[in-house]
Amino acid sequence: MSKGLDMRNRSNVVLIAEEDDELRELVRTELESEGFRVVSVANGEEAINKTRSLRPDVIVMDLMMPVMNSIEAIRRLKTDHATSHIPIVVGTVVEEKEDIVKSFEAGAIAYITKPYFMPELKAKINSVLQSKKPYDRVILSEEKYRLLVENAHEAILVIQDGILAFFNPTALELLNYPQSELTSNPFVEFVHAEDREEVLDYHARILSGKRACPAYSFRIASRNDNVKWVEAKGVLIDWDGKPATLHFIADITARKRSEEEMRFLAFYDCLTGLPNRLMFNEHMNQALAYAKRTRGQLATLFLDLDYFKRVNDTYGHHLGDMLLRAVGERLIRIIRKSDILARNVEDICSTNVARFGGDEFVLLLTNIQDVQDVSKVARRILYTISDAFKLEGHELSVTTSIGISLYPADGEEPETLIKNADKAMYHAKNLGRNNYQFFADSLEGTTPERVTLRGDLRTALEGEELTLYYQPQLAIGTKTIIGIDALIRWQHADMGVITPAEIIPLAEEGGLIEPISEWVLRTACLQHLAWQKAGLASMRMAVNLSNLLFKQQKLVRLIPRVLDDTGMDPSFLEIELTESSLLQIGKSTKAALQYLKETGVRIAVDNFGTGYSSLYHLKNYPLDALKIDRSFIKDIPGNADSEVIVSAIIAMAHSLKLEVIAVGVETERQLDFLEERGCDMIQGQLFSPPLPSYDITPLIQEEGVEMTM
Repeated sequence: MSKGLDMRNRSNVVLIAEEDDELRELVRTELESEGFRVVSVANGEEAINKTRSLRPDVIVMDLMMPVMNSIEAIRRLKTDHATSHIPIVVGTVVEEKEDIVKSFEAGAIAYITKPYFMPELKAKINSVLQSKKPYDRVILSEEKYRLLVENAHEAILVIQDGILAFFNPTALELLNYPQSELTSNPFVEFVHAEDREEVLDYHARILSGKRACPAYSFRIASRNDNVKWVEAKGVLIDWDGKPATLHFIADITARKRSEEEMRFLAFYDCLTGLPNRLMFNEHMNQALAYAKRTRGQLATLFLDLDYFKRVNDTYGHHLGDMLLRAVGERLIRIIRKSDILARNVEDICSTNVARFGGDEFVLLLTNIQDVQDVSKVARRILYTISDAFKLEGHELSVTTSIGISLYPADGEEPETLIKNADKAMYHAKNLGRNNYQFFADSLEGTTPERVTLRGDLRTALEGEELTLYYQPQLAIGTKTIIGIDALIRWQHADMGVITPAEIIPLAEEGGLIEPISEWVLRTACLQHLAWQKAGLASMRMAVNLSNLLFKQQKLVRLIPRVLDDTGMDPSFLEIELTESSLLQIGKSTKAALQYLKETGVRIAVDNFGTGYSSLYHLKNYPLDALKIDRSFIKDIPGNADSEVIVSAIIAMAHSLKLEVIAVGVETERQLDFLEERGCDMIQGQLFSPPLPSYDITPLIQEEGVEMTM
């Protein structure tokens, strides 16, 4: 068996000093499964007493211990001749360099960060035991140093005045330089350039007589650029009457490579090389701790690629994986470290872009001075990701939806911030994708009951449980019905009748808005045709469609398709969009409205007066009518402000050659007021509430489309 490589069959005694009962028991179980004999204690005083009676081979001690602090316990053990030779490894949650240095000055030889990564802890213990073996064998005296066995498996060397004064054959093989070069050049020249300063500092500490000289790792730059990782432990000796340093060096290149591979598998995404959820949460905890101390602000961005499944379905998973890697690379280029991290925490929070799985990525922005800076980063991501990816001869276009949560406004724990950013991301999806949304308290409305209701709505659509109600629109001047407003209804088994005001948001949240809108449009068109075939007078059919479909520009395909399928004359169809959606329309959507207008479809603005737009603004759009919101109608006559507003809307709409429909008319006095101001049409309970088709058909037949009040 190779010396020191397999510790599982050895009965080495490990003393675990840990306050946390669960962690202490976990470490005990893991180490005992590797063949160690484990003894555990809960505080510094117990650690001293148990060490004196048991004499363990190595001690793993939490840096923060009760009863007696760890540094004092280490100091007492190292000043006791009976226990001074036992190596001590300290465990620390956060790398507080000052406390670690104090523990080294007290006599600790190594440290490991918590929570423990068990493969790393086992490797650290094995390494300490490995380094301790030759140290234990050597009696610290000048005579014994000269009796070092030439065939020792450890590299042993003596450095005096910066030059190698002695080295054994193992050291000569490790360094891989001619003996003449080793003895004529400073030892530091054989050390990797990036590690030389650390090695020089280590030697200086030994020569100064300081106790804090634990085992440490560095790289040897041997010949042919062959870099090897070594672990060294040095002590001060007298060599031929002059001070020198004696070193025991082990080649740990294979162990380092193995540790790096294990750490990568544990903390990084194998596909993209980005940190995974575990690593991201660890860094997020550290960034939050810093933000709490400095009263800083953080932003969590949750990204999900839009329609990524189509890429896999069309081009295969190989190209899909390539796209994910390319997206990760772009995110890294977009998010410069200076954008993200406060300099004070760069060392411990250097990771700020992670892949959570699938097509989800998460970014952490720290040291935020202004929320607008977060918006700028989000816009930069949207713009950069939307640029086509050229992969293996294919040009792939993809967009992303981004949800943003802020610390401390939207949460103070990683789980809460990530969850809220995820909710905001889905809100961005519902608003048409390829946009970013900040989390808002209103999104908390996504309760388990609402999720259930969304599922019920899907079942209702598939089971044909939805229905349309129809409300007449009457021309005031001729006292005739000239239009019908189609309104969706859902007879829920437990909640009764559910109105459009509740159905539309549920459909948008659940991704059902397109199929439900198509069902509404198709059903209304077919009903209109049925009335025509029954000999009823031709009337306009008004359909209120979701603002989301306007923003997604899907109506320009949906409406012509339904009209073509049903054979309905476009001039009898009137589509309604709300005033608030009109304010958000861009150039492309305006062009789509113009296209629909040219096909003969009428376009009306619903809920006018609630969106704070101006009538002058409406002249830029291809509109035919506007509907005054019922909130203004209910207060007339009698409310001076509402009277002025309604009168002004009617007059200015007519100046733009727009028809005016008053919604929510319930009294004769309201009708008289509107008729005096020249309002064109009314809709409301005064004549008829919304009715199912079988109830409204007789009404139209009996009245012959002529209004009787």
